[in-house]
Order: sequence, then C-alpha cells, then structure tokens
Amino acid sequence: MAKKVLLAGRAVGEGEPVYIVSEGGLTNWGDVQLAKKQIDAAAIAKCDAIKFQAQTTEVLISRKVSPYWYDRLKYKELSHDELAKLYTYAKKRGIQCFITAHTEVDLDFLDKELNAPFFKVGSGESLNLEFLESVGSRGKPVVISFGLHKTEDEVRTSVAALERGGCREIVILHCNTVYPTPPEKSDLRMITRYKDMFDYPIGYSDHTVGWHIPLAAVALGASMIEKHQSFDKTDTRSFDCPVSTTPEELVVMVQQIRDIEASMEHSSRARAAELDAARKWARQSIVAAVDVRKGEVITREKIALKRPGTGLGPDKLDSVLGKKSLRSIASDELILEQDVE
Repeated sequence: MAKKVLLAGRAVGEGEPVYIVSEGGLTNWGDVQLAKKQIDAAAIAKCDAIKFQAQTTEVLISRKVSPYWYDRLKYKELSHDELAKLYTYAKKRGIQCFITAHTEVDLDFLDKELNAPFFKVGSGESLNLEFLESVGSRGKPVVISFGLHKTEDEVRTSVAALERGGCREIVILHCNTVYPTPPEKSDLRMITRYKDMFDYPIGYSDHTVGWHIPLAAVALGASMIEKHQSFDKTDTRSFDCPVSTTPEELVVMVQQIRDIEASMEHSSRARAAELDAARKWARQSIVAAVDVRKGEVITREKIALKRPGTGLGPDKLDSVLGKKSLRSIASDELILEQDVE
C-alpha cells in the first residue's frame, strides 16, 4: 500500500476518506467577496478544502509576447493581501484553504508570509524542473497536477525534481489541461498506472463537464478529487466555468463521493445481517402444492416453492422429498422438517 501524506493534519491516501477540493480558480474574477462565497459554498458542501491561485501576472506572463493572455488574467488576480484574508476567512469557516503558486514570488509568499502547511503545483508549472526543485526544498508536502505531461518518463522526471529538492510527501493528481476534457480523452486508467509507478497517493483533478467522471475516478481508487466551482457555468470569461460545479451541484457531488466510498467498504458482517432480513420476504419456502394426507409420501409434484422465506428454503428439498408426512398438511402450508420422516 502506498504511503499516506498528511495535509495540515489530514491523512490522504488509501484507506482514508477521499480528500475533496473545491477549486475557486479564476471564477471569482479577483473579487474577494465572491471568493468568500466560494469558501462558504465549499464549507456547506462539506468539502475538505477550498483552493485559490496566487499568480503575480507580471512575473507569470510576458506582456510583450502575449498581451492577450496578460490582459485576460491580470484583472482576475487576487493580491497576496487578499489571499491572506481568504485564508483567514476559510479558517473561520472551518475549512482548509490552500493556494497554487504559479511563480517563485508567489511561492515565497505562501511559504514565508502565509506559512502554508503544504503547496499545490498546477499543471502549467509541473514541467518547470527548476521551480519543482524549489518547491520540493521547502520542507512541506506537495500536491501536483500532471495535465501537460505526454509521457510517463516526463512524469517521472517531474516527480524526481521534487524529490531532489528533498520532498518525500507528494500527492499526484492525474489531470488533462483541456477545457472541457471530452470523456474519451480523460484517460482515467492513468490513476491505476500511477499507483503502479509511485509509492504516493494518487488523485484526480477534473476538467470534464458534469461530475460523473470524478465519481468514476473515486471508484478507481483516487485519494483526492479536485473540481472547479463557478456561480455561472455559461460565463465565457474563463475556461473554468463550463467544467465547474455550481454550489448546489457541489453538495450533490460530495455526497455521491461519500456514497461511493461507503459502497466500497468491506462490511460482510453488516451485509449478512441485512440479507438475513431480506431472505425472510424475498426467498422462497417449501409449501404443499396440494393437500397432503398423513402417511403420504411427498413427491416433487406435491410441493411448491413460494415466498416468504420463513420456512425451509429451496436448498432443503432433499430433506423433504421421498419422505412420509407425519401430519395432514393443507395446500399452501409450510412443510417443515418435523413434518416428515
């Protein structure tokens, strides 16, 4: 069994409840009040965590090379002060908050000023080996999404970079940086493949429409699920919107994940007790198909199998067939072992 990783005291890994993350992403448009509502929604849905993004846009994007992407992201940026306020607000709401650092500047803020208990590396930075070594050197657990890696060797190289930095507490998330990701391109088999490749917890960061694919990931053994949250899935200002859950849908998704977890628990004792009760009405019993006189030999034509299952079951036919009746048995009455010899 893969090792477990502690994220702010919460164990993540096989045998533990799925760690469910509501991704605030960019769908708060840099509005702190809207981001607080995302925290509220995640807390109400009973998620384990809410996640935001720290992106100092000037450091992240070359304005000269791509003014389009700079302008598209700049106004959605949450400042470090605003992120600190959200972090505090999440604590008050009783939910873990963590933040993806997109640059070294943002990483320093999370590490040295916010004193974040663990880090998240997004797919965009997961191929930047220098950055990964820096993240790994901070002495804290790391959650990393692999949404841009084309080969298993690339994945191994990125994990090795974190390990070179000194990190041995890693949660790996299968991901696809395609918005939205078509189901046929989700490649959920990578969850089980990563389990074979690494001695770390494996999860899934989702970019599909709806939430049935994350549910399938849980059934495959994902230890963490990350799903975007939006208040308007039709808003075209972010790729995140159509692949999100609304607050109402988030409640349903979390409950369904917990239901799937419960369905996968090994509880043969409890199941046996339930089945005993069910057998009393759903199983058949041996009854007389016709009136049987005392002393008469019971043949197959003289018995029937009917509900409820309160008498001898179909498996007890041999204990009745060919034997003499010790009493008169009316049609449709139970035939019991003490009734024959």
